Amino acid sequence: MKIVLVGYGNVATILGERMKSAGHEIIQVIGRDEARARQLAQQLGAEGSANWKELKGKMDLYLVAIADRALPDLAGLMQLQDELVVHTAGAVEGNVLAPISSSYGVFYPLQSLRDHQPKTRSIPVLLEANTGEGLALLQQLARSMDSPYQMADGEQRLRMHLSAVWVNNFSNYLFSVAYQLCRENYLEFSLLQPLIQETIARIDSGDPFRFQTGPAMRGDAPTMEKHLALMEGHPQWQELYRQLSGLIREAVDTSKPV
Repeated sequence: MKIVLVGYGNVATILGERMKSAGHEIIQVIGRDEARARQLAQQLGAEGSANWKELKGKMDLYLVAIADRALPDLAGLMQLQDELVVHTAGAVEGNVLAPISSSYGVFYPLQSLRDHQPKTRSIPVLLEANTGEGLALLQQLARSMDSPYQMADGEQRLRMHLSAVWVNNFSNYLFSVAYQLCRENYLEFSLLQPLIQETIARIDSGDPFRFQTGPAMRGDAPTMEKHLALMEGHPQWQELYRQLSGLIREAVDTSKPV
């Protein structure tokens, strides 16, 4: 495929590299900052520009990887005919691109893409297109990149985006809390990494609550009180600990984890 990337951030960079490795040709990188557009274009063997009048026409795919809030303004910068244009946002409807082209959709990477390729090397994607031809092309692209994929409409994608916040953003914050606790007490956070890896390794397609452990699961109130006392200087962490422990206990008592 001949592809134009709109944007030059982490998502555009990593997806662009994956697409090129899969045998596709990145023809152009375009965005508001010419230096950054040219830098990514050089990496991908493409042309770089900040001049929207230089936007290449008649490409197989235009992949838009920019900030969500900037998507509605894109119609004032680029106009296509029936070429397929897709964005990569999890929480924005695909039809935000309808003023740009009669063929539009979404190629949402369900992965944390920041600074480098993900360690897992896997980038699942959720696909949406307003035409059968467009959807077939996105499926072909996903397969060529060895990306597991599922078709999903806007509401499904938003719900998956919410789920991703729980498993990635919130869990990472909890890791950060543990890191700070270790640092305050001159303990090595690295010693927790095997535990983190074991927890992740236990998760399969079933309900992770099956593997829930810990003092809240056991109803071990004395241990929980000791933990709370250790966080006396962090009332927000204490409250979060209470809330999460309460939810775990409620799930145990009602046998309804969700």
